[in-house]
Amino acid sequence: MKKVAKLILKIFIIILFFELIAYIFKDSHKVEYEIKNKTNKFTINEVYKNKKYYILITNKKYRYSFEINDKFHKKKKIVSKIIEYKTKGSLCIYPLIKKSNDTNIICSKNNNSYTYTYYKDELNDFVKDLQTKGYSNNSWIKDSNYQTKLDTLNIYNKNINDKTYIYIYKYNGFYTINNQNSDRIKLFENDNYNNTLGVRVNKYYIVPNYDQKYDYKDFYIINMTNNKVKTKTYKKEISKDSYINGIINNEIYIFDKDELKQYKIYKKGKKIKEVGNKEDGVLYYDLGFKTKDVYSFRDEEIVFKTFKDYISKIEQNTSLKYIRNNKDTYYYQTKDNNVYYYNIHNKQKVLLFNKKISDFILINETIYFISEDTLYSYNINEGLKKLVVYSELEFNSKNRIAIYTE
Repeated sequence: MKKVAKLILKIFIIILFFELIAYIFKDSHKVEYEIKNKTNKFTINEVYKNKKYYILITNKKYRYSFEINDKFHKKKKIVSKIIEYKTKGSLCIYPLIKKSNDTNIICSKNNNSYTYTYYKDELNDFVKDLQTKGYSNNSWIKDSNYQTKLDTLNIYNKNINDKTYIYIYKYNGFYTINNQNSDRIKLFENDNYNNTLGVRVNKYYIVPNYDQKYDYKDFYIINMTNNKVKTKTYKKEISKDSYINGIINNEIYIFDKDELKQYKIYKKGKKIKEVGNKEDGVLYYDLGFKTKDVYSFRDEEIVFKTFKDYISKIEQNTSLKYIRNNKDTYYYQTKDNNVYYYNIHNKQKVLLFNKKISDFILINETIYFISEDTLYSYNINEGLKKLVVYSELEFNSKNRIAIYTE
């Protein structure tokens, strides 16, 4: 009997060992399953990839698409229940995820999908019903009206997430803002209207000394988490008639139109190197480095392409204003000011909101943008939040904002 017990224990340990190995090395799965309600049957297509779940829920009339970060230890079939609500020809649902409150209401009409933010005025009763059942979501709560002032800025600190650092260019330096403090950094003696070469690389903001008259030799390197400023003097000078091509692997590429040279700034801004010129050509990045003629960079301000553009094919008859991507997910705005979410696994675009915007920044799943004189953030689960009101943003929004999140 003891031998049988020992054998069973060994087999159990071996099974656990192989399950552990499978769990460690598993990086994706795809599964389809159904959830039946009294009035509707839903099919759930679940894709796990890039440490995320991409969920597409469909039935005969409606389609819903969203994604969730992995908090479920790579488990399958994470949607456990679907709560429905009908309004004006659309069907809205609240999908329940196992041991998580990370989803939001999503609506569908005529095979199009819409977020809670877009439909929120028609969903008050649904939200109240969900709240009585113990469910909650940050986007169902009204924005905080609590403001602090810094010079002419109105700052909604309580709407700013933890460990989020905001820099706003203010001609002689920056306003630095998080949900605890707001301050100023003065870098220049003279006001400089255009921030042409300032750029964020991870938690560091790198900007030339705009007080230098002809060429830039001194660059400031600012740690956005503590506002400490260091000055780096380069051996090579960069003319004022220069522009940024892009950032690849945390290295900044700048083209100097006067000198017809391309430079790479690397090692957190501590080093600079010439990487392109008339003789050797200039580096161009389109999902990999290539070499181009130097004069094409002089005649046109060429920016690196860092992702494959799926969206132009989807929106063939629509003019696009912005496209940003996060791995397999795209956020974009069309000419009619609609902002969409699209995932290449689900192949279903979702209308997030409609707003005239500029300076569109995407960090993970959160969009930061300027509309008129206001900086907003938008996240599907948190909704639209007002962060900073600053009148200067309405007149000059180009490269005014930098965001870093830990």
